[in-house]
Amino acid sequence: MKIAITGASGFIGKKLCDFFLRDNHTPVALSRSMLASPEGLISTLEGTDIVINLAGASISKRWTSKYKQEIMDSRVLTTRRLVTALNQMAAPPSLCISVSAVGIYPDSGVHGESSPMRGTGFLTHVCESWEQEARMLKPEIRLVITRFGVVLGKEGGAAPLMLAPFRFFVGSIIGNGRQGLPWIHIDDLVNAMQWLIDHKQVTGVVNFVSPQLTNNEQFSKTAAKVMHRPCWFRIPAFVFKIMLGEGHTLVTSGQQVVPDVLIHGGFKFRYPKLEDAIRSIIS
Repeated sequence: MKIAITGASGFIGKKLCDFFLRDNHTPVALSRSMLASPEGLISTLEGTDIVINLAGASISKRWTSKYKQEIMDSRVLTTRRLVTALNQMAAPPSLCISVSAVGIYPDSGVHGESSPMRGTGFLTHVCESWEQEARMLKPEIRLVITRFGVVLGKEGGAAPLMLAPFRFFVGSIIGNGRQGLPWIHIDDLVNAMQWLIDHKQVTGVVNFVSPQLTNNEQFSKTAAKVMHRPCWFRIPAFVFKIMLGEGHTLVTSGQQVVPDVLIHGGFKFRYPKLEDAIRSIIS
């Protein structure tokens, strides 16, 4: 199959490209220059079986007003251009997988895909706008919106930054530690993408998170246990508000999310438990 991917140069995109190549598929990276040319984009997409839309600027930088606009535009405008091109094609791909995030849900409660509840704040607004653009896709193309949790992997994602303090014996709990921390191992994410491709009856929202509900304190104590390091410190939330500004919500708040569609559909997680996931990353 020919599989077109936006955001192919990122951590997740590279992993997916490697996976598809090993399975004898043909991944095609959709660059920013391709997305900027409607005619060229349609030409590139000709003969494509699947499109995976991963594009989006990192949310891990300080959120200035200018950078917040970049976070929004890199997702919404990219998705809009992609959807516009797909809608104009006479023979479009059969499947479009468009990424979103668990930040769309509120911090309270536990949320499966059917949850109608929404959070507040910038990230929720980004996710809602992002998904709205994807839903403009014409109905004959199967659309799956994957809401990612924190992606853990050895070569990238959030894990190197999150585990670094423990390597230097300064691992800590953030704030009260009760904020949700939905996560998924990169191997499970890649396998879940293949599962979506194979299960043609699946449409709509799919949460890409581990089945194990985890909060910040549980993550920190598990990391300390696996890495044989202490976890003595508790850093007040206001410290991160000073350091990160509005972006402090990335670490001082979080959601509890469950992957109902994957579980009920029979998907088998390789790393359903956080301890095993962290162990695989540091080995």
